[in-house]
Amino acid sequence: MPRLKKCPDCGGKMEPGNTEFLIESEQGLIAIEDVDADICTICGAEYLPAKSNEYIEKTVEKIFTKKIAPHQETVFRVVAEA
Repeated sequence: MPRLKKCPDCGGKMEPGNTEFLIESEQGLIAIEDVDADICTICGAEYLPAKSNEYIEKTVEKIFTKKIAPHQETVFRVVAEA
């Protein structure tokens, strides 16, 4: 699948970049860093190309089946008060 050239949200220009993909599961928060993405230069929307989606799916499956041990860190979750 070709990369996006125009943002589906605002019509802005999309440029290749990297993002962090977060998944919350029963095992905790999984953060996959430096994922290839198409990022809008105007609104900041991030879209993952098919190869990034496939990589994330395979990586998460390996974590759930314990084929790879993720680097574990302490995470502090704070909810901002309004």
